[in-house]
Amino acid sequence: MPDYLFLMESRLSPDQWQAVQKMQTAASSLGMNLYLVGGAVRDLIGGFPIEDLDFVTEGKALKLIRALDRREVRVLWQNEALQESEIEFSTGVLASLCTARSSSDTKPSSGAAPATILDDLKRRDFSVNAIGISLNPHSLGLLLDPTNGVADIEKKEIRTLRNYSFLEDPIRLFCAVRFRTRLGFSLDSKTASQFRNAVEGEVWEEISKESLAQELRQIAREREPAAILKELEKEGLLAALSPRLRKKGLDWAVFSRASKSRHELDEAGFHIRSFPLLLYLLTRQLSPNERRQLAKRLGLKRLELEAWRRLEEDTKHLAKELAGKAMDTPLKLYQRLAATPPEKIQLLLIESSDRKVHSRVKTYLQRYLPLRSNLPVEGLRELGVAPGAPRHQKILESYFQAQLEGKLRTRTDQMRFLKKMVQEKK
Repeated sequence: MPDYLFLMESRLSPDQWQAVQKMQTAASSLGMNLYLVGGAVRDLIGGFPIEDLDFVTEGKALKLIRALDRREVRVLWQNEALQESEIEFSTGVLASLCTARSSSDTKPSSGAAPATILDDLKRRDFSVNAIGISLNPHSLGLLLDPTNGVADIEKKEIRTLRNYSFLEDPIRLFCAVRFRTRLGFSLDSKTASQFRNAVEGEVWEEISKESLAQELRQIAREREPAAILKELEKEGLLAALSPRLRKKGLDWAVFSRASKSRHELDEAGFHIRSFPLLLYLLTRQLSPNERRQLAKRLGLKRLELEAWRRLEEDTKHLAKELAGKAMDTPLKLYQRLAATPPEKIQLLLIESSDRKVHSRVKTYLQRYLPLRSNLPVEGLRELGVAPGAPRHQKILESYFQAQLEGKLRTRTDQMRFLKKMVQEKK
C-alpha cells in the first residue's frame, strides 16, 4: 500500500507542503478535521503536475480561513452560504477550502448543511476527484476512496457518480472536457452516453453564472487552455458563453501565438494564469455589445471588468513606449518591463507586429532577466559584504546596471568592479 504521507512530502513543492502544514496547524488549533481532496489528490496519485491544493473541513471552512495568518494568505473570493473560499498564500500557492456537505447541497442557495468527509466525497462530480487524504493527527495520511477513484485513475477513465450527474450540475460538462483534455483520459462508456445526451439536450443553458465564471478561471490556470477551449468548441459548449462564439468560433491563429508566447514566458520564470487575458482572447472577435452580454452572462465583478478593460488599453500604450526612443537605454527598458505585469507582456507578444517591440521584449526575457538572477551575492560575501548589510543591495544594483551597459564582460572586469564598489560604499 502506498505511503500517502510520504507521497505528499515528496510530490508537493516545498511551498505547497508548507501551505498544507499551515492549514493543518490552523485546523488543529480549532479542533477541526481537515482533508486534502479532489484534483490535488488525483494528480498526486496519477503523477500529474499539482497546480492547486483543495481542502475540505468537517466544520465551518471560513472559520478556518480566519484562523490563518492574514500576512501569509490573501482571500481571492468566498461564499458565506456554502462556506467556500479560494485563497493565495504569500508564496503564490493557490488553495480552495470548503465545508464538507452532502449530495443534496448542489445549489448555491441551499447553503452548506453539516456532513462528513465521506458524504462530501460521494457528492462530487467524478470518481477520480472523489478521493481524499486525512491531514488529522489520529489518521494522518489515511486514503479515503469511497467510489473507487484510484482504480479509474489507473484505467485513465473519467466516470460520473450518478446517472443524472450532468443534469444535477451542468457545469460538469465543461469539467469533463477539461479533465479529459488535460489528463489524456477518456470518458467511460456510461459517462460518455450521459455526456452526449446532456449536450444534445442543451442543458448547458442551465449553468449558473457563478459556476461558468469559476470554470473559466480554472481554464485560465491550465498549462494549455487553448487545447481545452478547442475541445469545448468541438462539443458545441461555447454556446454557453455566447451564441456568437458557437457560430463563429475562436481565432485559433491568435491562440497559437498565445501558446507560443506562454512557453517563452514560462522559460523566463513567469507562469501566467490570467483570467482577464483569457477573456480578452475569447472575446477578441466579438462586438462591444456581445462582450457586454458575455460579461453579464458571467456575472463578472467590477474589479474583473476593470482588469479586462485595462489589459488591452495598457498593452497598446506599452507597445508605443517600447517602439519609441525612450526605451533606447538598457536600464530604462529593464525598469519598464520589470514593472509590467507578465500578462501584459504576453498580450504584447501576441498582438504586436512591430519587430523592434518583439526584439526588446526578448532581450529583456533572454538576457536581462538571467543577469538579474545571477548577481554575485557570494562574491560580495567573500569581500566581506553579507546579505542584509546596508550597502549590499546598493552594490548589487550598481553592478547590475554596469552589466546592462556592457561594462563587465570578463571575470576580471567583474571582480575589479566589485572591489571598487566595496571600497567606495564603506
